Amino acid sequence: MATTNHIAAIHTLKSQLQLSDGDYRALLLNLTGKSSSTDMNQAERTKVRDHMQSLAERMGVARPGRRGSWNGQQFARSKAIASPRERKVWALWLQLHRDGMVDNTSRAALDAWVTRTVHVSSLRFCTPAQLNTCIEALKEWHSRKPER
Repeated sequence: MATTNHIAAIHTLKSQLQLSDGDYRALLLNLTGKSSSTDMNQAERTKVRDHMQSLAERMGVARPGRRGSWNGQQFARSKAIASPRERKVWALWLQLHRDGMVDNTSRAALDAWVTRTVHVSSLRFCTPAQLNTCIEALKEWHSRKPER
């Protein structure tokens, strides 16, 4: 039963990550040396599942999964997914909203601004240098706040 559950979870994650069959097989080969989840032992399936779950969480296509019992660490894990620089960008973005300089605080609005600023489709794909550029641009924008 556990074997079936792991294989089903791996295939669900493959779908969420929108992996082509070739990319999926390459990932399996890279992680375990085997190109099929049915050829793997339990430890290898667990390794693949955990790796794919981590990728899906970082890409924002899956919620953090429960590993072990609920002990209050679930919230801490979801917050830890964003880097300190990403959280700084969000903080500055929300400050601009509080100051009346940004109307829409959604992720899509921030990602659109990030695309225009550093030519990356989403904040979560920014490199540390690009995040620094975003932070400095938001600070500069905030410094142009009109006097009331």
